[in-house]
Amino acid sequence: MSAKRARMQNFTILAGVLILLLSAFFISVFMPFRNSIAEQRIELNGAGATFPFPLIDTWRVEYQKIKPEININYQSIGSGGGVKQFTEKIVDFGATDAPLTSLEREKAREAVHIPETIGSIIVSYNIPEVPDKGLKLTGPILADIYLGKITKWSDPQIQKLNPDLILPAQNIIVAHRSDGSGTTFVWTDYLSKVSNEWKAQVGKGKSVQWPTGIGAPGNEGVASTIKSTPYAIGYVELSYAIATRMTYASLENQEGNFIEPSIDSVRAAVAASANLLPRGDESWEQVSSTDAPGEDSYPISSFSYLLLYEEMSTNPRIDSLDKARALVDFISWAITDGQQFADDLGYVALPNDIVILNQDTLRSLTYKGQPVLTTESETGPASPEILVYFVAAAVILPIVAAVGIIYVRRKNRGSLSERPTKIGAKRESVHDRLSPFLLKNTPAGDKIFRFIVIGAASYTILLLGLVAISIFSGSAEVFYREGVIEFITGTDWNAVEGRESYGALPYIVGTLISSGIAMIIGVPISLGIAIFIVEIAPHRMSIPLSFVIELLAAVPSIVYGLWALFVFRFWIRDFIEVPLNQAFGETIPIFAKTPFGLDIFTAGVVLAIMIIPTVSSISREVIRAVPDTQREAAYSLGATRLEMIKTALFPYAKSGIFGAAILGLGRAVGETMLVTMIIGNAIGASAIPTSLFSPSQTLASLIANEFNEAVTSLHVSALIGLGVVLFLLTIGINIGARLMVSRIAKVSPGRE
Repeated sequence: MSAKRARMQNFTILAGVLILLLSAFFISVFMPFRNSIAEQRIELNGAGATFPFPLIDTWRVEYQKIKPEININYQSIGSGGGVKQFTEKIVDFGATDAPLTSLEREKAREAVHIPETIGSIIVSYNIPEVPDKGLKLTGPILADIYLGKITKWSDPQIQKLNPDLILPAQNIIVAHRSDGSGTTFVWTDYLSKVSNEWKAQVGKGKSVQWPTGIGAPGNEGVASTIKSTPYAIGYVELSYAIATRMTYASLENQEGNFIEPSIDSVRAAVAASANLLPRGDESWEQVSSTDAPGEDSYPISSFSYLLLYEEMSTNPRIDSLDKARALVDFISWAITDGQQFADDLGYVALPNDIVILNQDTLRSLTYKGQPVLTTESETGPASPEILVYFVAAAVILPIVAAVGIIYVRRKNRGSLSERPTKIGAKRESVHDRLSPFLLKNTPAGDKIFRFIVIGAASYTILLLGLVAISIFSGSAEVFYREGVIEFITGTDWNAVEGRESYGALPYIVGTLISSGIAMIIGVPISLGIAIFIVEIAPHRMSIPLSFVIELLAAVPSIVYGLWALFVFRFWIRDFIEVPLNQAFGETIPIFAKTPFGLDIFTAGVVLAIMIIPTVSSISREVIRAVPDTQREAAYSLGATRLEMIKTALFPYAKSGIFGAAILGLGRAVGETMLVTMIIGNAIGASAIPTSLFSPSQTLASLIANEFNEAVTSLHVSALIGLGVVLFLLTIGINIGARLMVSRIAKVSPGRE
């Protein structure tokens, strides 16, 4: 038996040596080729503006047909988010509709601007009496509409420009982007040029303090609001308007001509300023093509930019010359051959002057001092690299193999002679160790279990502490700058650089009112559902109904939001808000504002629908847990079902029902995406609702709207400060609820 084992060991050793030698051979021969293939598979990641996303995505698809080894991934998270990720060197390239500010250039000193395409913003409207395009507007009139100074479509200034149109005496409903965006930057830049009052009062920026109007996320949100709301007006990008066939106005340019937005009119606007552009590595902060001169120029046109570092190794994500060349080659293709796809998508191809400017910028890019663009061929493996791989494989691997063989042989020899002794020792030592343990009466399992559960409880406290430390440290700047009391009670929210001022009061009010509406509507309905299932419904009905209610709890909030935005808000507006406004609008202030479906009341109603599954399910179980003796005692005294529920059921279960309601309140207070889509997203003091039909905003929705586009440290700190307020508000609600539940439980029947 020992001879057979020895032969098997020798065979194993020989096989190991053969495998190692073959491995050395294949590694030395094929490693360079494998690495060259791996290097050819290059991943390029970018992020930024939503405006050029359709064009960039088309470039991605078409470029991969030419260079299948290059994989391009672009995330359209907004201009501010793209700038932030670019300056933090999280992506290989960024994209923005607004050029870098001086503050942003401080964070990215070697950044260069590369105009990638040209687009424009159109003014869209929904006037049932003017179904076709034909409305004429001027910049000052648009500024006054967005300032809230012109409020009727029949205003004499608008009617004077459109003598052939019969404009209705209806209120103008202003729509704007709720999320920070480069589109908003271009729009406010134009309004700042045509209106001194707008420039002084609001200014330009990716996020501004809108004096009036309702906000909606993204171009699609604004477009949906305009299309579904009669007498609305808003701004969207030309490419999106063309794709969705939106009605748009003609705008007056510097020459006094009314120009429709089109590819030709946008190209004319950019051509007038193309010769005045700076080099790619210079500051572009003052570059703007809005309100451009020229008889045929459309007044709201703008570049969209790609961002790179002049010394590309500055970005640690670009870790090789090959990757740098792949990125520059893609951009070089995009600004030349890739421009052929622009017109079909609603963009304007770059003029030759700008293409030449971009090519000069690309030629200036370097990687560790070496020019990235070169005509020299760098393909083919270099012989020194092959020699290095061969030496590594031919020297290191045999040494490792020899050491391994010697170790295995010595170990096998020792194990054959010492195995019986070791086995015996092992058994003896195990027995010696286990015997005292087995003889002990100490409940070690209980100790271990106690340690585990204490650890789990401590883990939750640790998480809470880490969250608190993170948000309090992140918000320190705004609390120091604004003051704690001033931040909580302030009503301004102005994120325009140089005018920054932040206050949380409107959003605290919006959070509390929307949650209060949800509780007033949702809790009674939830309680009715729970009572019906437990006390009234037959068994064959209660089980399916319980299952349906629990399924509602599994529906994601974004699904509720989409349903509310495109369907439910119209039901609320037409069947509840409009009748209430017509019946009580002149006498009761909370019904006075003209309803349009995107307001705090709609948000509260949908939040009520969201909390019903949670509150009703917990209430159902609490009511089911009430002993039957309580019911039987009430019935024996002659009580009806209603009297039994009132006198026996509720007093016993009220602490649990109250706890269920508080859990639903916590869900309503913290809800984000649903509220963001339907609450109207007003900013500043206008977010404090004066009517149930007023647009508002909550703490959570404002954070969601602006965090991606927050660039300055104070803006980021202010948003984190809102998180602190929401954190403390939630803790306060829960502590108060626990105290009330404890107090109720002490006086509940059967609980003394």
